[in-house]
Amino acid sequence: MRCAVIDTNVLMYSYLERVDIFSQLREMGFKKFYVPSKVVEELERLKISLTGKERQASKFALSLIERYCEVVDIEASGTDLALIELARSKNCVLITNDKKLKKMAKDLGIPIGYLRELKRIEIEDFYEE
Repeated sequence: MRCAVIDTNVLMYSYLERVDIFSQLREMGFKKFYVPSKVVEELERLKISLTGKERQASKFALSLIERYCEVVDIEASGTDLALIELARSKNCVLITNDKKLKKMAKDLGIPIGYLRELKRIEIEDFYEE
């Protein structure tokens, strides 16, 4: 079963750029979606600290998680490492627009996807150099 671990930034772009990431992923054959609890914690903090559209985006992201994702507790120091560990342990594609996190995942052999031009999900060829 194809699964995806989704980063905070992609969930927030879903609101800010009006992109239905879950429909796109389902069309690509993804059936299961995960987020580490650290992403939920991060969004809860952002919901308080941000204003305007960004605050709305964090609230929307939390509602997406509640509706579509399974939240998993992962022992890791920080959100990025929790995302990496969850993707590795569940054998999932990591969906993120964070360049540093994408590089880290690729270096560890974890397949990645991202929002291309902040409009459509693209999955990188796992064997691509």
